[in-house]
Amino acid sequence: GPQLDYKSAAALGRNEQAKDKITKDISAFANSAGGTLIYGLKEFDDDARKHLPEKIDPVDGKEFSREWLDQIIGQISPRIGELLITPVRVGTESWHTCYVVEVPKGQTAHQARDRRYYKRYNFESVPMEDYEIRDVINRRQHPKLEFQIRLISTPDRVKIMARIWNRGLVLAQHYKI
Repeated sequence: GPQLDYKSAAALGRNEQAKDKITKDISAFANSAGGTLIYGLKEFDDDARKHLPEKIDPVDGKEFSREWLDQIIGQISPRIGELLITPVRVGTESWHTCYVVEVPKGQTAHQARDRRYYKRYNFESVPMEDYEIRDVINRRQHPKLEFQIRLISTPDRVKIMARIWNRGLVLAQHYKI
């Protein structure tokens, strides 16, 4: 779906095309709503089940370490903050690994190695239109307010307690309750 994707071990490679594809997929998640990408799960080949995991396809953790993957992802501009790569040991050998990459929703537009901007659309990463890039860049220009209200009831009265937090990077100048 738009927030979950699987890639076989062959998706990790030392050639430039493979590195470009890694940054394309990761930046697409950040430019959309965030999500999780798992390297080391093979999808079915037939069209009816194409986007479902078929089997574990372990990555060679000796050849493609967590640090190597982090360096490739680090080539996305600007760097994606709070991205988390979790290696999961699978298989009979200690170096058989799956990498679970948790990508947060970006606060601005993130550019892949090929100097393009991508977004998630259904099950794939596709290039963004100019207006979409501008919209993502403008995420930073608005406060992100979170509101909570509680009613505290006693036998003789009811108290209303309201709290408001600014979870965004921009200061909220005005708000009403």
